Amino acid sequence: MSSPAIVVPIPAQEASVPAAAAPGPAASMPARRGRAWWRRLRALAAPRQLSHEVQHAYLERLLALLEDARTQLSAGWVQDGWWTSPADGGRQILVTGLAAGTSAPATVGAVCLVGALIRAGARQGRDSEAGRAIDVLYDALWESRGQPAAMPGPGVLAVSSPQVRQAKIQALTRWNDAEGRTGKDVLAVLDRAIARVIQNLVARPAPGVPAGSLS
Repeated sequence: MSSPAIVVPIPAQEASVPAAAAPGPAASMPARRGRAWWRRLRALAAPRQLSHEVQHAYLERLLALLEDARTQLSAGWVQDGWWTSPADGGRQILVTGLAAGTSAPATVGAVCLVGALIRAGARQGRDSEAGRAIDVLYDALWESRGQPAAMPGPGVLAVSSPQVRQAKIQALTRWNDAEGRTGKDVLAVLDRAIARVIQNLVARPAPGVPAGSLS
């Protein structure tokens, strides 16, 4: 979808200047200020370019989080809740909604897809890549259905807005809980996301390693 055009109205005092009038030093000042304003606007609108080292660090952390989530899901998968928590008598209590709280327990019996990401993110700490993991997993799910990824290629490092990410979390949760879903289905989508991050890492040699040395 093309970006909407920005229409900048001409100030009335500039529109009334006769064409034959010779612009003096004072007359050129508004134009210079206008150009400077436009340059600042373009600089703010331009996407920030992450350095090669920062991109590589983000991808390594993202890969570590996804692999941690996979390890958890391989140990036990659950539907209709974030995870199961051990209780007295060897029972497992299914934890859902607000009961899960803001932090993940140290020990669980089984996890859902999003629950695995929450726990992996909690272990990764304050600078967790759980948000990017949600984005990459959502794209992997769409690709598994034959749809193009919303963030192809280097877009694996893009970050969705909080509102969009919440919608993705809800979509992944519904997919995890759908009737007929299996743990193998969930691991397959997770493996697709992991493979995509690895491909991006391969395309970015480790800091200090010349790109040509990998060919």
